[in-house]
Amino acid sequence: MKLILCCDYGLDDAAATADALAHAKTDGYETVALVAVGGNVPPDVAFVNAKKLIAHLPPCGVPLTVVETTAEKQPFEYLKQIHGEDGMGDLFPDDAGFSAPVRAFSEWVACLSGEYDLLSLGPMTLVPRILARGKARKFIFMGGNIAEEPNFHGYEFNHALDRAAFSFVTARYPHVAVTMDTCRHPLLNVQSADLSGGGLQRRIVARAREMTFVSGEKGCYIWDDMAVKVLRHPGWFETYSAADRDGNRLTVAKYTGNKPYPEILEQ
Repeated sequence: MKLILCCDYGLDDAAATADALAHAKTDGYETVALVAVGGNVPPDVAFVNAKKLIAHLPPCGVPLTVVETTAEKQPFEYLKQIHGEDGMGDLFPDDAGFSAPVRAFSEWVACLSGEYDLLSLGPMTLVPRILARGKARKFIFMGGNIAEEPNFHGYEFNHALDRAAFSFVTARYPHVAVTMDTCRHPLLNVQSADLSGGGLQRRIVARAREMTFVSGEKGCYIWDDMAVKVLRHPGWFETYSAADRDGNRLTVAKYTGNKPYPEILEQ
């Protein structure tokens, strides 16, 4: 079974990747592909950030490929106030030691076949081309909002950057949506939490919290990692059907676990 993560490498993408890779082997995945897409940062910066992150994470124990998408036209909004000058909290100085194979998106997607689990943690621009290949056993994405106040031009950020792709995918493929409604749960707000100790994932989350004090955000939610939690711990969630403001019918995950995020961060 393959695991595919599409990440626009801001801080929450980095936390989600650290979480997914730490458990990839025990979760039974045979390969992992990290598709570095535009969104929080331009595609070329996302690619650089993916390499820096992988260089600093321990080996995940399964073959890992980084997919670069710099030749593909994609939307992005460089959110330095939220994610730092490099888009990933300025935590990693370089990619020294990076040795994973790299493939161009067009080549990689043309060869994609068989079953896979797909986590989309950025804009959906390239997701239709992935879902058209092989078969998604599970398709989980972070994006959209139902009742929660939007955070980007009247929409959730990932949805706003490519509304057409979002509508196309959600209408045609079974999915679980990790929306702003999923993530803005009081137990998942880490802005006042003790994040000392632990490994690199906890350090990334702590940096994300620091950046909320710079940007003035009310609350700190590690949005993308909740998609990993839905994949890995579906029993912590219930799902319900709801329509967003564009009329997209979403199957939305609701967090029903009773533990605060710092307690489940590395689980």
